[in-house]
Amino acid sequence: MAVVLVVAAVALLAISAVLGPGVESVWLRILYIFAQWTGPLLLLVAAAHVLRRRLSSWVADRLVDLAGPALISAMPPRMVLNAVLARVFGDKVGHQEVTTALLGGGGRDPAARDTAVSKGTTVEIRFERIDESACLTEITWSHQFSGVRDNHHFVMFATTDAEIFTLVNNERAYPLFEAWRFENEDQLDAFVPGLKDGLEVGISYRAADAKLHVVDLQPAPGEEVALRDYDQFVKMPAWVDRQNLVIFHLNLDDLADPDHVVDSIERLELRVSTVGSFDQHFTTWSAPHPCFVDKIVFDVRQLARDGETLVYQIVAATLKTSYLPLRGTWTHVVDEIEVNVNSWMLPGHAVTLLWRPIYGAESLYDPDGW
Repeated sequence: MAVVLVVAAVALLAISAVLGPGVESVWLRILYIFAQWTGPLLLLVAAAHVLRRRLSSWVADRLVDLAGPALISAMPPRMVLNAVLARVFGDKVGHQEVTTALLGGGGRDPAARDTAVSKGTTVEIRFERIDESACLTEITWSHQFSGVRDNHHFVMFATTDAEIFTLVNNERAYPLFEAWRFENEDQLDAFVPGLKDGLEVGISYRAADAKLHVVDLQPAPGEEVALRDYDQFVKMPAWVDRQNLVIFHLNLDDLADPDHVVDSIERLELRVSTVGSFDQHFTTWSAPHPCFVDKIVFDVRQLARDGETLVYQIVAATLKTSYLPLRGTWTHVVDEIEVNVNSWMLPGHAVTLLWRPIYGAESLYDPDGW
């Protein structure tokens, strides 16, 4: 539209210049006067049209800048993310699992008190060989949060059922959690006794004084959740066999100073020791919620028995592809394997250490299978 107005204005001004003020014909003089006045007027209209569009765009951008963040902040995170994902992914296939994975929880609370994201995670896994067929695995990991507010329940789930494991990730009530999927009922039955014997928990929290208070790792008082209370911790359909799920609950407020009212959890540190089969030939750490993982250290100094030589390999799934030691090559290591991940990991991402013994003249760097 603006281009048409400018062309018309130029044409009228050209006519005015050609005719000039001394034209004798009445009709040509009327045309001269019309062109002389209308040409500049059309230029003004064209300029106003251009400025109106730019002004409207500028006002719209300023309104979005001013009101947009406030509106989004007032909405539940899940509602905001669902709107974006529906636009990008389409409606043909559901994306609820993606939403939960990105939010680190339900995301239905406008204050985001039902989500957890670790901005800095480190993991240390130490092995100690017990006998020919068994080894102890001690896992210590810590999460640095951006303040989990008004939500200090830490819940640990264990199951042998893949469907229940998925439900735990998608439908749990509290953001701070860990989940294990075991291969058999014996491992499931040993879950709670093992936690009571070997679980240590430490936290950093802020109280009403806004100061950061640190509680070092210590045995944590917790309790197994009764079957009738499962609905308080995870939503499950009626047809799911709840006997295949074990829930262990800790109230992190119990670790704080009795005189403090905990305002937010800033850091959570855990240490768990378990005894498993050496012949499993692998151990895995996976992210329970979105975690920026700095590094994972495997201490293998006490995994090999006297006279035994072990080789190792790393398998990893993260959001960012980067150099990882021992990837794709069986390598002999005698002390520690440090994996500098430096990447975000979402539920389903994991770092796995594989091991196997070698015998006789077999090469230490043999890339073959078991």
